[in-house]
Amino acid sequence: MAESATENQVALRVLIDEKKNKVVFVQAGKDFVDFLLSFLTLPLGTIVRLVSKESNMKKVSIGSLSSLYESVANLDESHFWTDTCKEMLLQPRNAMESYCQNIKLNIDDTEKTKYFICEDLDCSRKRSGGLLSTFTNQRCKCGKPMNREIFNRISPANKGFVPETATFIISDDLKVKPDDFQNSVCLPINLGSEDFDAIKLVIVNVTQNDTLDLLTGSLFSTTPLTDLFLRKKQLIENAQTRSVSDFDIGEVEGNDGGQRMKIKALIRKSNNTILFALAEEDFVDFILSFLTFPLGGVEHMLNGNSCLGSIDNLYNSIIHLDPNRYFRSFDLQDKLVKSQLAHQFKLNNQMLPFEEVPIPDYTCYSDTNINNNNGKISCYLTSLQGYERFTSEVCAPLSYLEPQSSTGQKYSTCGGKGFAKKMSLYMVTDDLVITPSSSISAISFLTQLRIPPSDLEERVINIGKKEGLSLLKASLFSSSALTNGLRQFLKPIKEENSPN
Repeated sequence: MAESATENQVALRVLIDEKKNKVVFVQAGKDFVDFLLSFLTLPLGTIVRLVSKESNMKKVSIGSLSSLYESVANLDESHFWTDTCKEMLLQPRNAMESYCQNIKLNIDDTEKTKYFICEDLDCSRKRSGGLLSTFTNQRCKCGKPMNREIFNRISPANKGFVPETATFIISDDLKVKPDDFQNSVCLPINLGSEDFDAIKLVIVNVTQNDTLDLLTGSLFSTTPLTDLFLRKKQLIENAQTRSVSDFDIGEVEGNDGGQRMKIKALIRKSNNTILFALAEEDFVDFILSFLTFPLGGVEHMLNGNSCLGSIDNLYNSIIHLDPNRYFRSFDLQDKLVKSQLAHQFKLNNQMLPFEEVPIPDYTCYSDTNINNNNGKISCYLTSLQGYERFTSEVCAPLSYLEPQSSTGQKYSTCGGKGFAKKMSLYMVTDDLVITPSSSISAISFLTQLRIPPSDLEERVINIGKKEGLSLLKASLFSSSALTNGLRQFLKPIKEENSPN
């Protein structure tokens, strides 16, 4: 509790029910609401990395995503097309980075996007065009490393999501509503706080150190504000009781036909679980891509029903805000609730309909007046139209380099070719640990579990869009993502063939 906020703090007016020792709601302005909305822009891999850190709340695991992330960290670079592939999965980019980097409580610690061209400046200034990369030391088409940083002159200076003058009330379970008389009076009653004498107003300063606790609480708790302000150092338990309905994703539009993948699942018959799956790189790329998905886009795919703590409430309440009154621009609401992949993170065989954020056509502008630049030529990234007005010495078009390419291949508008190198098979365990497969690794895995061969059954499973969404949802809160995501395939064969 504090009286006034400093430069690195955000002040909140908090209504507390002292009898129940719980937060009724908080009144917040732009700084705090921008922070909450930024959760929806974070890729799942970034969230996994953040909540694995120590804070007032103990570090936690997110379903099977944490073990997936750890297995990527442990995989040798030789199993990826390039070293950049592994970097993309462990440090996924935020497609709305420009909106988040200037907010007062920015939780995303991912390095800001930088731009690189070939170390040979002449290669990037050819009239036929050069290559551009957001990852350093990739290989240019000329064979030289792309390590010359080029600065973006048109980078937008966005300042969060909501207007400076807007105020909101936020319930303990992160429902966000406009701050008006009806909401502020009715909300305490609706939440069961009928004794107004028990309600106390306090001013609380939220610091940068609190941001991680609130992110963690929002993923696992239905009372994250109470947990943060009144139950300091409460430990959030990752193990939660789940019902069968939590794994249901309902009807999926366009599930018939389209891309399908095949895996061989080894099932333990006695408890009807999948021990591991043997799969080719298409399925492995699909599972790996989970780490690049933004949380808002995942919520959109799951129709606001991810079953993650209070995130569904946050997401669904944002959908119902007036985009003309409560966002800095009309399209911002749509960008948040249908968050896109960062540029170059889309797979060309992506089963789920994630799109990547569009970018302008860039050119490389070179200032050849070296007298004003200490003898050096300055280069800038710009989207100047009509670059043909300049000579080939000062301006040239740029094309993005395929991150998975080691030969200077240009990035396709359909997406990249994937992360994992094509090999015989990969082994994916129930909690999404990915390792190269071999007969020895499979036998060693089974030996450790001490499972008799008579209790094992191999089954081929075809995975389409609905099964893919089911796996994605199960990975969010289950450490048995394969078993729970593909539960419909685990009925005993004799049961499936028996008459009704």
